[in-house]
Amino acid sequence: MALDESTENLQEIESNGVTAHIDPGLYEQLQQVGAINIDYVANQYGQSGYRISVGDGDCSTKGCKGC
Repeated sequence: MALDESTENLQEIESNGVTAHIDPGLYEQLQQVGAINIDYVANQYGQSGYRISVGDGDCSTKGCKGC
């Protein structure tokens, strides 16, 4: 998937074979919480999309995923 927008001045990140571009300031903030994980997922019903998570999922270390 690609957007016809300029990626100039954006931080490029790669995770699980997916490349994304985000604001450098947001990137710095997210890096303080933990690793940025982007994955393309699909289920048995034909639904698919991107899952983005930050951190390790342990609420005691600021990475609160699903808490």
